[in-house]
Amino acid sequence: MSRNSSSLSAVRLLLLCTWAILAVPLFFLASVPISVGTQGLLALVTSALIYGLKPFVGFKISIRVIVMSVAGVFVLRYWLWRLFETLPALDDPVSLAAALVLFAAETFTVIVFFLTAFITSDPVTHAKPQPIKLSEAPSVDILVPSYDESPELLAVTLAAAKRITYPDDKKTVVLCDDGGTDQRCNSDDPERAAAAKERRATLQALCAELGVVYTTRARNEHAKAGNLNAALQKLTGELVLILDADHVPTPEFLARTVGYFAENPRLFLVQTPHFFTNRDPIERNLALPEHCPSENEMFYSEIHRGLDRMGGAFFCGSAALLRRRALDEVGGISGETITEDAETALDIHSRGWESLYLDHAMIAGLQPETFASFIQQRGRWATGMIQMLILKNPMFRSGLSFAQRLCYVNSMSFWLFPLIRMIFLLSPLLYLFFGLEIFVVDANEVFVYILPYLLIGFMVQNALFSNVRWPQISEVYEIAQTPYILSALIETVRNPRGATFKVTAKDGTLEHAFLSPIYRPLTLLVALLLAGLLAGAYRWYAFPGDRAVVQIVGAWALYNFMLAAFALRAVFERPRRLTRPRTAISTPARVSLAADAAGPSHEATIVAASPEAIQLKLAKGAPAGWNDIAMGTEVSLLPVLPETPDLEVALPLTLSALRRGVDGTVLTFDVPPAQTIPAARLTAQVVYGDSRRWQFFRKVHPQGSTLVAGLLYVLMKSALSMPQTIYDFARELTLRSAEPAADDTVFADAFMKSSTETAGTPAPQVAGGTAAKADDYLRYED
Repeated sequence: MSRNSSSLSAVRLLLLCTWAILAVPLFFLASVPISVGTQGLLALVTSALIYGLKPFVGFKISIRVIVMSVAGVFVLRYWLWRLFETLPALDDPVSLAAALVLFAAETFTVIVFFLTAFITSDPVTHAKPQPIKLSEAPSVDILVPSYDESPELLAVTLAAAKRITYPDDKKTVVLCDDGGTDQRCNSDDPERAAAAKERRATLQALCAELGVVYTTRARNEHAKAGNLNAALQKLTGELVLILDADHVPTPEFLARTVGYFAENPRLFLVQTPHFFTNRDPIERNLALPEHCPSENEMFYSEIHRGLDRMGGAFFCGSAALLRRRALDEVGGISGETITEDAETALDIHSRGWESLYLDHAMIAGLQPETFASFIQQRGRWATGMIQMLILKNPMFRSGLSFAQRLCYVNSMSFWLFPLIRMIFLLSPLLYLFFGLEIFVVDANEVFVYILPYLLIGFMVQNALFSNVRWPQISEVYEIAQTPYILSALIETVRNPRGATFKVTAKDGTLEHAFLSPIYRPLTLLVALLLAGLLAGAYRWYAFPGDRAVVQIVGAWALYNFMLAAFALRAVFERPRRLTRPRTAISTPARVSLAADAAGPSHEATIVAASPEAIQLKLAKGAPAGWNDIAMGTEVSLLPVLPETPDLEVALPLTLSALRRGVDGTVLTFDVPPAQTIPAARLTAQVVYGDSRRWQFFRKVHPQGSTLVAGLLYVLMKSALSMPQTIYDFARELTLRSAEPAADDTVFADAFMKSSTETAGTPAPQVAGGTAAKADDYLRYED
C-alpha cells in the first residue's frame, strides 16, 4: 500500500471516529424536551450560526463539521418531534396510515442528510502523480464501445484517442462495434442485415485509415458489458481506458492518470469527470442561464470527491482507467445489472482493491438531445442502481469497509428519489381532497419546527454545493423525472432481473421546437397538483373551521405546484444554442480559392470544426474574388498549427453558406466524404486538445447563488412560464387537430437530424514522446 493510500485510510478512520464521538452528544441534545418558545429560540440561533459560518464551509473541515453537527442537532430534534408529537391517533387508522407514509419519506431524507454529512465532510483533492519513465510505462488498451453511433462521431473520438500522449508501442486503440455483430449481419430482417454489413465495412475502413483495431463479436449479449468483455479477451494491456463513443479525450489523459497506478499497486481505478459540450434537455428547455452550474457537477465536483475520501469512488462507465488484473480477478466487466460500471466497481472493491477520483475533466461528451432520451438514460441508471441494491446489497457484501458500504448505499438509494418526491407532492392532496389528517400541528409549531427545518436543510445544501448547484434547481430536476422513473423503479422491484439495456441516442441535433412524445405523465401530475389547489380553495370556503390547517397545507401544495409548473417546461423541446459555445475555437489558417492550394491564400480563422463541416471567419480586407464567391466553390484550407505540424495538411472544401457582418465574413464549408479522416483529426486536436477549456466551464464560468436568490429565481421563472405553457399546449392541440393521424413518436422524430456539431480550442503543450526511450518520462504541463 502506498504512503498516500495509508494517509487516506488514516483520515477515513479519523472521520469515522469523529462522527461516532459526536453522535452521542448530538442525540442527547436533540432529545432534551423544551418548550415551544425555547425551540423557537433554538431555531433562530441555529439558523444564524449556520448562516454566519456558511461562507467558510468550503475552506475548513473544522467549520464544515461544526455546521453539520449543529444542523444535525436540529434535524434530529425535528425527527423526534415528528415521531412523538405529530402523528394522528390510532382511532383514525386511514389518516395514521397516510401520515406514516409521509413520516417514512421524511425519515429517509433525514438518513440521507446524515449520510451526505458523513460523505462530504472532507472531499479529497489529489496531487498529481510522479512522472514515470516511458520505458517503464504499462501497456494500455483504449476501448471505445459503440452500437449505432455515426462514423463521423466515432472518427473524432478515435482520432483523439490515437493522439493521446503515450508511447505508440504501448498504446492500442480499439473500436468495439456492437452494431456490426455476426448476429445482426445474419439477421432474418434483410434491411437490418444489410445495414449491419454496411456498418461493419464502413467502420473497418475507418479503423484501418486511423490505425485503430476493429473488433466485433458473434452475438449481442449482455449489452455494453458483453461488448467490452469480448474485446478484452483479445487484448493483453496492463491498463484499460474506457471511453464512450461520444467521449472525446484530451491528449494528456494518460499522462495525468497512469502514474497513480505506479504509486499504488492495489489501485484498480482512476475515474475522471464527465464533461459535456451541450446542455441537457431540462437545462435547455427550462432556459436556465448559461452560468447556472450543470446538473452533474454536484456529483463530480463535490460528492465523488467525498466518496473518494471514504474509499468509495466508483466506475462511471467512461473516462476511467482500470487495472486489467483487477478486472480479470472478478471475471471482467460485470453484467448482472444494467449499470455495469458501478457493479464492476462494487465487485472489485469487495476484493480489497482501491479506487481514486481525479477531479480534472479530460473528456468532452454529449448529453442526450431530447427529453425522452434523457429520461431513458436516467431510467436506466435508476434501474441498474436499484438492481444492485436488491441483488448485490453492499451492506451484506463481504470485503467492504464500513465507510464503503455507506458510500454505495448512499449512491444507490439516491435513485429512490422519485418515490420520496411523489410522496411529498401527493401528501398535501390527501388533506385537500379527502380531509385526511397527515400532521397534528398548530401554527406555532409550524414556525418553530417545520419552517426552520426546511430553511436549515436548504442552507446546509447551499453551504455544501453553492458553487455547483443552485437552490431549488435540483428539486425541479427531480420533479421533471419523477413520474417517469417511478414506474421504472416499481417494475425493477417487481422483477429485478427483468431489466434490459437500452442505448441512449446522443448524436442528434435538435433543429425545431416540438412537444415531447412523453409529455403526458408530467402534465397529468401538474394538473393533479392544480386540482389540489382548487380543492383547497373550496375547502377554505366550505369549512371555515379548517382555515388554519388549509393555510398550512395549501402553502405546501402551492410550493409543490410552482416547482412542478416550472418543471413542465421540460416537455417543450427547444433548439436553444449556447451563446458562449463550450466548443468555440479560434485557430489560425490560410484559405485559397485554388483547390490545390497553389494560388494566393488569405488569412482566416477556424471558428468551428467537425468531420462534416468547417466554419471560417475571414479577416477584413479580403482580396478580390472573395466578395462575389458563389455557393459550391471549392477552396483549400491550410490550418496553422506549429505545435502539431503533422496536422498542417491542406483540406479541400466546398462552400455551403456565407454570412457577412460588420466584424467580418463567416463562411461554412462542407467536408467531402473522402476528407472525413483528416477533418476528424483536425477536429480532435483544435476542438478537444485542451482540457483547460473543460476546467474553465466547470470551475470558472458557472456562478453560485444564494438561498434567497435561488428561491426567488425559481418562483419567478415558474410564474412567468405558466402563460407560455398554456399557449404552447393550445398551439399543440391546434396543430394535432389539423393532423389527427400523426403519431407522437413520428411527430418528434420528424424534426431530428443526425449530425454532430463541434468546435473547440487549440491544444496545450504536452510533454512526452511516442517512443519508449530509457531517459524520457511521461509528464504533462499545467
